[in-house]
Amino acid sequence: MPLSPTLLYLLKANGALLLFALAYFGLLRRLTFFTLNRVYLVFALLFSAVYPALPVPALLPPLEAPAVATAVAVLLPQTTAGAGTPQAGPTAVAAPAETPIDWSAVVLAVYAAGAAVGLLRLLVQLLSLGRLRRTSRPAVVGGVPVRALPGEVSPFSFGSTIYLNPARHPAAELAAVLRHEQVHVRQWHTLDVLLAQVAQAAAWCNPAAWLLRRALLDNLEYLADHAVLAAGLDRRAYQYSLLRLSQGAAGPALVSHFTFLTLKNRVAMMNQPHSSTGQLARYFVAGPLVLALALGYSGARAQGARPAASSQRKTAAPTLPDTRPEPVTHYIDGKVSTVAEVIKLGADNVAFITPLKGDNARKFSGNPQDEYVMAITTKQNQNRADVKAFNARVEAADTETEAEVNVLTPAALAFITKNYPNSRIIEVTKLNHPPTGLGVTYKVHLAEGRRPHYAYFDDKGNAVKL
Repeated sequence: MPLSPTLLYLLKANGALLLFALAYFGLLRRLTFFTLNRVYLVFALLFSAVYPALPVPALLPPLEAPAVATAVAVLLPQTTAGAGTPQAGPTAVAAPAETPIDWSAVVLAVYAAGAAVGLLRLLVQLLSLGRLRRTSRPAVVGGVPVRALPGEVSPFSFGSTIYLNPARHPAAELAAVLRHEQVHVRQWHTLDVLLAQVAQAAAWCNPAAWLLRRALLDNLEYLADHAVLAAGLDRRAYQYSLLRLSQGAAGPALVSHFTFLTLKNRVAMMNQPHSSTGQLARYFVAGPLVLALALGYSGARAQGARPAASSQRKTAAPTLPDTRPEPVTHYIDGKVSTVAEVIKLGADNVAFITPLKGDNARKFSGNPQDEYVMAITTKQNQNRADVKAFNARVEAADTETEAEVNVLTPAALAFITKNYPNSRIIEVTKLNHPPTGLGVTYKVHLAEGRRPHYAYFDDKGNAVKL
């Protein structure tokens, strides 16, 4: 099926989104340069939408066009026996051809319908936000103009307006909430949110659009969290406030981004050491690489290169993310507790919080249904013998943590290259509780074809046998 100009535009735009997503999650996601990550993600969405429509000079030599044979109908004279003059033969009557299905139009219609549904959903969210504004009233809290809302609703901002219920927050927490939302307002984060929503609706069948939207929203929260902590707020008290706020009623879907996984990522980024200046080199790899691949493809198309067969396959639409509350089991000093008890506890009484997720959570609780465990230890009981024993169990269950490939030393990479030359690295994890005497140990998941195997290294890159 030949590609129409519209389908070719969509193919290029979605391909560029995929390249930007691969570069971001492979190189940039864990860096603490949040402003640079914001610029990268916004540029990714804008560039992917604009560049297919720009005249791009060919970067590759032209491909030779195949010769096209021209059919020439020749009418041969026929003669009858004994006659010297030619007579025309019988004329063949062609059967009427069936009208072929225009698959290009079908694909475009399906794509347009999906985009229309996404944009309609965005419009409904904006109207819902407008109705919520009409139920609010103007107020001034801590010298900051806000819109006061009734009921148990999480604070949020949209445009230049902050929405919250002042009566729901203690004084210290209210100051942190205002600082957080003021960062969103002053840096115009609403524009990023709307851009990400429109991009997701326009590229609804591309998983990269969903991933980039989630990454952009998370990064905006990292920016606001960083600004709040830079103002001198206590890190532990702020994290506990976020935990308490996540248990309340969510705000409008367009502006509320509280999930357990998002909260866990925010806490992890707050505790993440600042990226070194040398890590800036990753941006000089990610950006030019994506641009070169995208523009190179456009140049090839400009010279008549045929699109790859895989580009003509339809990409299945991803399942819409589940917005239901995620199952979390809370423990306070070793005892299963309710959300109400956690909120009642108060940040000043908490010594530390240890989250467990997935297999680590199920390993700890023994319940195959558990997805998250939140172990909270109070200051009053942190030295009690049974609480210490409980925390030891929690630490023992937290056996592995995902790590970046770049934690491996050159010696470890050289060992893998020498001993597993035909394998690829699938995942690197840090063993939080390695066997005694081995020190910090990393487990590298390798695969050769479909056969998995593992290699273990200490923090100096020396191979370790377990």
